[in-house]
Formats: sequence, structure tokens, C-alpha cells
Amino acid sequence: MNSPRSPVFFGGNQHKYYRIVTPAHVVVSSKEVEEAELPESPKIWSCMCRASESTKASYVQVTLTRTVIKSSRTKFALSGITLIQTDYTRPYIVPINPNMARIGGRKHNLRHDDVFTQFYAAAINRQPSQFKNENIGFVVHAHCWVLLNHVIPTTLVEREMEKFIHAAQEYWHESKLWGSNDSRLRLAKYCDLLHPYPGSNAPFKYGCDIYKNPLIVPEMHKAIDRARKTEKNHIRPRDNSIPLDIAIIVAELICPIDYTPADLMNTRNMLAAFQWTLPDGFWKRRLKEEDILFELELLRKANYPIDWQSLRLDLMALVSNRHWYHFSGLANRVRVLGFMTAIASNFLNMPRG
Repeated sequence: MNSPRSPVFFGGNQHKYYRIVTPAHVVVSSKEVEEAELPESPKIWSCMCRASESTKASYVQVTLTRTVIKSSRTKFALSGITLIQTDYTRPYIVPINPNMARIGGRKHNLRHDDVFTQFYAAAINRQPSQFKNENIGFVVHAHCWVLLNHVIPTTLVEREMEKFIHAAQEYWHESKLWGSNDSRLRLAKYCDLLHPYPGSNAPFKYGCDIYKNPLIVPEMHKAIDRARKTEKNHIRPRDNSIPLDIAIIVAELICPIDYTPADLMNTRNMLAAFQWTLPDGFWKRRLKEEDILFELELLRKANYPIDWQSLRLDLMALVSNRHWYHFSGLANRVRVLGFMTAIASNFLNMPRG
């Protein structure tokens, strides 16, 4: 995410409509897609992609996705964002400009011009022979592309896109693909559009619900909003009769590093009663997930007035709820960051050229 503000929603009259196809599609900024939360369709993020295209011409597309596309100019580049469904036999239309996103439009006969191009989606580990003379797009989720920037600067990746694709191919050649072509997983995804927790255990074949957005976790944003609203302005002073080091010892007894929800409740009550503010180190030893909570670092850089102690208590309550955690996008973030880190390592260790 590029800012610590809450996710935005699509809407309004500012969007430009292209009525070349029926129904008309909408063109918005890619940033708007990357920051959007769609509570009525929580799984739609996994259809939004960019791409990297491969043939005699050269663009990038991902799934809403961006894509890395290579064409006759023998060069890879990052595309805009488009919506990808499950039919991999037909071409997809994607904006050439990486700052644009195309939403909607079911027809595939969109006129090609200096705004759009088309590509066929290909798996990262193979290129279908029937698309030999076509533009092939290696697809990546739009939100995952933003997440990648927290692992390695995507500006660096865009400068050496072909090298990055080779790094990804090297990784997936030795690792089991995450299952995008697994029919059971696709079924579970569409069942989940109707039921929040489908009976199928297919998504948990990979340790979590892989169709939860790993970038935007709504519950975390709600916790941040609460911490803003509860900023302490008129509270009574801390009880100075107890030295801070003694207060920390007491707090460690009430809330050990391996805490339970009951421990958190007792800690809340204690802090409210004594008005203690514990140092950052106390919380960081307990909120082990803080290293992947990029939203917190953005808040620090923006110097927002936040009740950090209250926020960390709320986040600890979330991650200690194992039912919530496994079904949340945060668990999926851990999974995605794992293979992103490995691919980035391959990329950085590859010789140039």
C-alpha cells in the first residue's frame, strides 16, 4: 500500500467509460484497484491481475491481475490491470499503461490501439505450443504486485523483468505450484462467494485460505481506525508510585510472551486501571507478526497520532484467535511472502544478462 489510509471503494463519476465493447467496461487508475476493498465480492481480488507478455511484442500483465508480456520487441514490460476469469483458451484485454486498470467488458473483440493490447494467459512454468505466435502473459495478482514491493523494489524488477521471470521459473520448477489450476481449489473459490467458510478443505491444502486478499485485511484497518479514534488526549497521569521496571515485571506476569485471549483481557484491565504505557519492546516480543504488518510502518512514517498500545492489543487479539487467523488474509500474506522472498533471492543472485 502506498498510504496508511483505509481502503477505498470503486464508484463515482470520475471513471472514463469506453463503449467499444458491450457491456461497456470502466477504466480507472491502477492505484484505485490496488487500494480497493470490495466487501460484497471479497474474492474478486484474485481475478484482478497484471501480466508479463511473451512473444514478438512486449508488455506485462498480472490476475484483477497485472501481467508481464513479451512481444516481438523481445522485451518484457509491466502491463496495467485487467480482470481474468478461468477460461485460459481465449485472449484477455489489458491496458498497456501500468497505471491503468480495466474493469468489466466481457467481449474479447476490443479494438487494439495505443491504449489496450491482448494476451493469452500462460502458466509460469510452461508456454502452451498453440500460442506460439501470440502474445503470452505471465500473470500476477495486482495486490500481490504491491505486496512484492515490500520484499524487493518493484522498480528494480521492472527494469530487469526477463531476469525476474527466469527467477520465478527457477523457483516454481523446484516447488509445487500454489494450485491455480487445481479444479478443487477453483470450486472452493466459487463456493466461498456464496458461503464464507465452505465445507471443502481445498484452500487449506496450502495451510490457509489462499483466496483471502493478502494485502488488504479489513479487520486490521478497523483496528487502526479505532486506535486513531481513541487517541489519549485527556487521561489521568500514570500512577508514578510504581516504577516502570516494576510495572513491566507485573505486565510480563499478566501477559507472557505465549499469551492467551484471557491474558490479553487481564492486561487490558490492568492497563486501564493503572494507566500504564509500556515500552515498544514489551509489545514487539509478543506481537511477533509486526514485521509483516507493513501498515504499521506506514503509520509511523506518516507520523499519525495513534494509541499504539491499544492498537497492538487489538492486533494481538486478532492473531491469537486461531480461527480468525487461518481464514484471514494475514495467514495468506505469510504464505505469499514466503515464496516471494525465495523468488527475490533467486533474482538477486542471478548474473546480469
